[in-house]
Amino acid sequence: MEIRESIIREASGLFILMGVKKVKMDIVAKRLKISKRTIYENFKDKDSLIRATIDLFQQEQNEINKKILDDSENIIEAVLNLLKYGSEILGKINPKYYSDLQRLYPKIWKEKIEQNKVELCKFTLELLKKGKEQGLYRDDLNVEIIAHILIEQLTMLSDQRFIAGRKFSPVEIYENIVISMTRGVATVKGLELLEKYHPDATHL
Repeated sequence: MEIRESIIREASGLFILMGVKKVKMDIVAKRLKISKRTIYENFKDKDSLIRATIDLFQQEQNEINKKILDDSENIIEAVLNLLKYGSEILGKINPKYYSDLQRLYPKIWKEKIEQNKVELCKFTLELLKKGKEQGLYRDDLNVEIIAHILIEQLTMLSDQRFIAGRKFSPVEIYENIVISMTRGVATVKGLELLEKYHPDATHL
């Protein structure tokens, strides 16, 4: 692994664990047993490092999402596998990570959120179209409208203004958004599979 990628991966893990504000370049350098100068030879400032960590995170999430979709037998199984994976990721992220980005790096936050929305929308459209092809999602769906609604709802999970003070965890909110949307777009056959794979879905 090249030193630049090592820096990105180490910083990304620390940002997610501790929040962005607390992670100084000295901490990253110490963890990697390199000099701070080496970091600045690869990144001109903390802003550029933050951008690189978000890009890597989003790239890897896109690749994993695609693999889950390709490896699943049908779209209902794929959605539930994506839900399981997404919940695991959400559970590992310190809320300060998002709040620090929103408060201290608003330009980066807005830029990367919009970038992520575009990628997620493409992926969601693929999911919805496959569901229709498999006869598990209703044929009368306007997939573009549904995709945009879902992405806007999921984006709220990273907005601490929405999450703060609520008695429900981001994971609980995430599960309810995904299951409710899936139930709303599924055919009778799709609902039968949803109940088979995830019996608790009928209670959400």
